[in-house]
Amino acid sequence: MKDWLWAGAISLVAAIAAALAYGAWKNSDFVDGQSDRLTMEGTFTKGFYDQGMDKDGQNKGIQDVGFMALPNKHVTAVRKLDQRVIFDASYTTGPDGFRVVPKVENAQRCVLLFGDSFTFGEGVNDDETTAAQIVAKSKGQVEVKSLGIGGWGPHQFLAGLQSGRFQRAISCKPTDAVYLMIAAHTARAAGRGKWDRFGPRFVVDGNGQAVRAGNFNTVGKSWRELVGFNRLTEDEEEELSASILTAASRELARLYPGIRFHVFLWDGVPAGVARRLAGKGVSVHTIRQIIPDYTDEAYLIAPPFEYHPKPVAYGKVADYVLGLLK
Repeated sequence: MKDWLWAGAISLVAAIAAALAYGAWKNSDFVDGQSDRLTMEGTFTKGFYDQGMDKDGQNKGIQDVGFMALPNKHVTAVRKLDQRVIFDASYTTGPDGFRVVPKVENAQRCVLLFGDSFTFGEGVNDDETTAAQIVAKSKGQVEVKSLGIGGWGPHQFLAGLQSGRFQRAISCKPTDAVYLMIAAHTARAAGRGKWDRFGPRFVVDGNGQAVRAGNFNTVGKSWRELVGFNRLTEDEEEELSASILTAASRELARLYPGIRFHVFLWDGVPAGVARRLAGKGVSVHTIRQIIPDYTDEAYLIAPPFEYHPKPVAYGKVADYVLGLLK
């Protein structure tokens, strides 16, 4: 019996050690896809984002979305792989902190674009983003407001609607809206973005609805996290993201009756998210529908190191959006 007890204790210790090692590995920079071969230069590195932290390191100013791009900024961003420049772009934000889009007069439609750096247009110039290309390709018949910030997820989308941040930034009467989702968004919505420690926290209640539950920094670690696992299971993360997006679609419909809302899914978004969204009546489109000949090499800047889209990819997305407006 003593031998069996010793064997059981050793197995338990080994299992805990393995779980902790797995958690450390999963949260390492290697798993996040970062590489010390990549560097960033330009004025972007001197400050572009604001977390609203006071002198004590507490987030006091941006409780709704956790962090924002700074307003009225014009910065250069030069990304290098080893010593090779893989993109050299400039970014401009307006007084609301969102990326500027060419102004138009007497537009027939008003499109809102939500999301993260894919919506913002990291790696491309102001006139090469999806938003700018929609305006150009429509010959000024469509006004666009870009409401995406690098590093955001579905939780910032819903939180920004609930706080009124987006509504204050919108000057046209919205007719259509698009949320562009990438695979990392399920993790971000669950609080696994290392840069997003002050971000808005949502949970799924007993009725399957996404409800605000403070911010990520206001909750302690769960037992799952203490032993090296994520707070939520993969299935729970998928349910959370889909519930947040569904709630956001309903909030958009409440704010702007008649608005048409679509979710664009880039490669890698879990099938469970798409299935749940479609089951809630949300219009879902995959990148393969949007860009039928899609490959990473043709449409991304420098895979497998830099996964942001090239201007040609944003042009294809712009074409697809315009097709939905017909």
